[in-house]
Amino acid sequence: MSEVSRLSMETHESVGFTEWVQLVGNRFVPLSISSGSPEDFSGTLRTRVVGGTCLTDISASSHSVHRLAHAIRRDHSDHLKLSLQLEGTGLVMQDGRSAHLAPGDAAIYDTSRPYTLEYASNMRSLVMLFPHAMLGLSANMVHTVTAVRLAGDTGIGRVICPFMQHLAENMEQLDGVNGSRIMHSAFELITALLSSEIQSATETDPAALTFESVRHFIDSHLGDPELNTDAIARAHYVSTRHLQYLFQEEGLTVSSYVRGRRLERARIDLEDPALQAQSVLQIAQASGFIDLSHFSRLFKSTYGRSPREYRLSTLRTAA
Repeated sequence: MSEVSRLSMETHESVGFTEWVQLVGNRFVPLSISSGSPEDFSGTLRTRVVGGTCLTDISASSHSVHRLAHAIRRDHSDHLKLSLQLEGTGLVMQDGRSAHLAPGDAAIYDTSRPYTLEYASNMRSLVMLFPHAMLGLSANMVHTVTAVRLAGDTGIGRVICPFMQHLAENMEQLDGVNGSRIMHSAFELITALLSSEIQSATETDPAALTFESVRHFIDSHLGDPELNTDAIARAHYVSTRHLQYLFQEEGLTVSSYVRGRRLERARIDLEDPALQAQSVLQIAQASGFIDLSHFSRLFKSTYGRSPREYRLSTLRTAA
């Protein structure tokens, strides 16, 4: 079991630099932390884990954080971090890019590659750590916008970034199925924000834009049992070979992507007390699965428990 999955709610207040390094430096991935005035350093950290997502509200004196190449293991699971600046300013650097963040701005970066965070004065940030797969965007596409300023004062950032700020202020409310649904909504918004930035960054690349339109089409048709490679290709007036190539370029396959999104929708519905009257079969069918046995096997291999066991466990916890 990972350290992320072991946490639930945790708070550390007014921590000095030495304790901060011990607390943060090897929390989820090894980090090198430095401060120009370690004797005057003070930091506060609040952490909440919802599903596979870790939210951390960080307030601290000026400091720098470095994810160094020699500390990155090849077998480390791919995780992304989204940092939303709440107070003060920050600088995020990765992949030869840098993002200067003012309050309300955000940036995304990848823990599987080196990065640097610099805070020249007192700061506060909300940092979300989550598996890459939770976004529904390919690694290749996300890597085009790492360490890019996602502005909170223009475009759709004016809608999305305030929502993220409310998460930081109300982390204790993220309990049970309501917490899971709020986080599901958060990821939909984050995906929309990143997609908008990706579209701007790749507007001369029709293939990338086609992949995005295909992704949205799949997510809106998951309940259709006839949703398959041929149907998706026909809907976009491309050959199945071209469709498969688009997904292959992103390190994905069409069938595995559809299957993963269907399982995630079914998982969320199984957690919902409002859907208790629906059978597991009905929920499976609403997510596009026809055969209950096949669905149960896939669900257990993905989440470690059968759909019925998962439902009983989550509903009991929420009660």
